[in-house]
Amino acid sequence: MVEGGIVVPLSVSTTMATDILVSADDLIRFGHEILVRVGVPEDDARTVATILVEANLRGIDTHGIYLINLYSKRIEEGLINPTPNITFEKTRAATGIMDADTAMGQLSTLGAMNHAITLAKECGSGTVLVKRSTHFGAGAYYTNHAAERDMIGVLMSQSETDVLLFGGKKPYLGTNPYSVAIPAGKHPPFVMDMATSEVAFGKVRAAAEAGQTIPPNWAVDENGEPVTDAAKARAVTPMAGAKGYAIGLMIELLSSATTGMAFGPGVVRKFDDWENPQQLGHYVQAIDPSAFCDANQFKDRVDSVIEEIHSQPTAEENPYGSPLIPGEPEFGERRRRMEEGCPVSGTIAAQLEELGKKYGIRWPN
Repeated sequence: MVEGGIVVPLSVSTTMATDILVSADDLIRFGHEILVRVGVPEDDARTVATILVEANLRGIDTHGIYLINLYSKRIEEGLINPTPNITFEKTRAATGIMDADTAMGQLSTLGAMNHAITLAKECGSGTVLVKRSTHFGAGAYYTNHAAERDMIGVLMSQSETDVLLFGGKKPYLGTNPYSVAIPAGKHPPFVMDMATSEVAFGKVRAAAEAGQTIPPNWAVDENGEPVTDAAKARAVTPMAGAKGYAIGLMIELLSSATTGMAFGPGVVRKFDDWENPQQLGHYVQAIDPSAFCDANQFKDRVDSVIEEIHSQPTAEENPYGSPLIPGEPEFGERRRRMEEGCPVSGTIAAQLEELGKKYGIRWPN
């Protein structure tokens, strides 16, 4: 699918016959060089490229290197600031607010999490609200960043309108991502990273392209009626009905009402609006378990829970061999892709190769 001149992947981690495998290092190099060409400082460009490719490594390709095309275009149009003056104001002992100055969302969100970690070391928890930010990619990177530093990481953000209100006929909320990471000892951390819609809109688009039907609880048409014909879908439904709607609205309020950012349909659509910057709000939090109990004992208890879950009876259709905790499939995928390379579809590879030619940068092949 093409939006705003950008090819949008239809599904997450879908390997096609035309895919090519590219090493993570080559993808980072390419993304870094593109961003430098459009005015992003060297260190910032490397940080953003690394965060994007981490999504590819985890199998979340819709949040990976292909976004370099979108970001570079929005920088050229003056809709993302490549050299922002990001400021942080500590408002109370354990709180602060960051003005991102329309920075790349990766830089503002990582910076906010680092400030939250510093506050949590001092006070037990730290909360930073970010205003005037842009799309930050996959939320798991930032919460896992906290978990790697023995902190519990929490991240929520508003996003552009795609989700039906519970009991309504028109989309109003975004898919409003929600991520939490909890450190363990000898096991990878618990990492939850999810949209608050029943299904990602990309899956609906993929079904439409394939001429397939979809379950009636996935999406609605322009009149707000459930559809099984994916081509007629105009909005996705909140996950778990009223419960998902409540969580999505909570995230909307925490991200917009606290920061003064736009809400609902007022949030700029990054693929469609080429006149206005996004100006997003994010809720970023770090919690230090050692404020409540011994840190090593905490991680040992998390390990014990994980091991008990692994030992539980397994459903026959479970492809992983045992029940897993959130984040484990992505950690496994990351190990595999570090060895084999990241699959990039032929369509996206061709698009990125053209982008490279524009700036005199070789696409790895």
